[in-house]
Amino acid sequence: MRFLKNRDINKSNIEPISIDCVLACIYFMCLPFTVVTTSYGSLLKLVTLPIIGVLVVRALMGKNEISFNYVHFIYIVYIIYTVGLLMVYNGGKSVVTTKDMVLGMLMFILISMRVYNGRERELMETAWLVVGLVCIYACLTSTEVVSRSENRAVIRILGFEEDQNQFCAYLIVSTLVCVKRLIERRKFYPIYAIVLGLSFYAILKTGSRGGLLGILLGVAAYAAIGIKSFKAKVGLAAAAVFLGIIIITVVMPMLPQDVAERYTISSVQKSGGSGRTEIWNFLIDYSVQEPSRLIHGSGIFSTYDIMYAAGFQNGVAHNAFIQILNDEGLIGVILFAASVAACIFRNIKQQPLYACAMIALIGFAMSLSFYVFKPYLNIMMMCAMSFEGCLPEDRIKCDTKTAKGEKAYA
Repeated sequence: MRFLKNRDINKSNIEPISIDCVLACIYFMCLPFTVVTTSYGSLLKLVTLPIIGVLVVRALMGKNEISFNYVHFIYIVYIIYTVGLLMVYNGGKSVVTTKDMVLGMLMFILISMRVYNGRERELMETAWLVVGLVCIYACLTSTEVVSRSENRAVIRILGFEEDQNQFCAYLIVSTLVCVKRLIERRKFYPIYAIVLGLSFYAILKTGSRGGLLGILLGVAAYAAIGIKSFKAKVGLAAAAVFLGIIIITVVMPMLPQDVAERYTISSVQKSGGSGRTEIWNFLIDYSVQEPSRLIHGSGIFSTYDIMYAAGFQNGVAHNAFIQILNDEGLIGVILFAASVAACIFRNIKQQPLYACAMIALIGFAMSLSFYVFKPYLNIMMMCAMSFEGCLPEDRIKCDTKTAKGEKAYA
């Protein structure tokens, strides 16, 4: 569904940069501020509210070309269902989380409903690259470790600590942008190779196995569906092998022994995924015990009460799908999975980088919960965006012109 409102025609070859794009870039670049808390909430939320205000005013004034798609529809249905679950369970954590999900949905719609041009898309990808550089700096300059017995790097943003697994998700899009621009041999492309190498070193330094798995999954997906040239695929595969050799022979010995050992298969088997498998088995068994609970769940973040009552010292599932199964039942899992699938299939041909970023998030979903997880919401925004030249009607026009040309030639 597409609405045209007061669209200005720019006859120059330089595509304009809109206020909406600038605000979206600011919002994306503030992603690391999620962890920074103030007396009024997170610093990112304080940045979000004025951006929402400006975008609402611009939307009401009809300044933009607007395009809605099935990603918007499915995600809105999912949020409406989540709000309805407050009738099942409305604990303090569930109410706050649901409010934040509604606020995130509003930002999601306001940023992604606009039709952007190619220059604006490049600017937003550059904004994600800035996020990656900030995160790399925060990690590589960190001298703090978790404890005397665990030498995983502690990541702080403006003095506030971020979880290592969540931190690695900030690097998803910037890593893929580096791969894309490296393959395209953009100007100063060796710089992207350096940033890519530093990104992987930062991930390894955190000791996050889920983070490494997720990033590798995204890069592998991009190599499979985002790169059309066979020669480029071979070159990327060779570079991956070379990078792997460097990591094993040079980088791993530089890491503390306990951090390096975390990436071994024996370590994963011994720890049981840091105790996650026990949590997953318990929550799955709990969910299937009652048919009604299996269908609609026990309520958003009801896991806190359920797990503490069972003697666990943790209140989350450390798995997005199992968390949603417990909290929102099979209906919630289906809606969440449909949202993820919509993001992937809508972009797999036209914008494969964003589809692969969502695929990378599936890897992170094996160890994280996603309700208001900002990398998840922001990547979903990119997947829901429409760009000039990639809209369905644009492709129809192109196919029509091609058909007419072939007919005239015949």
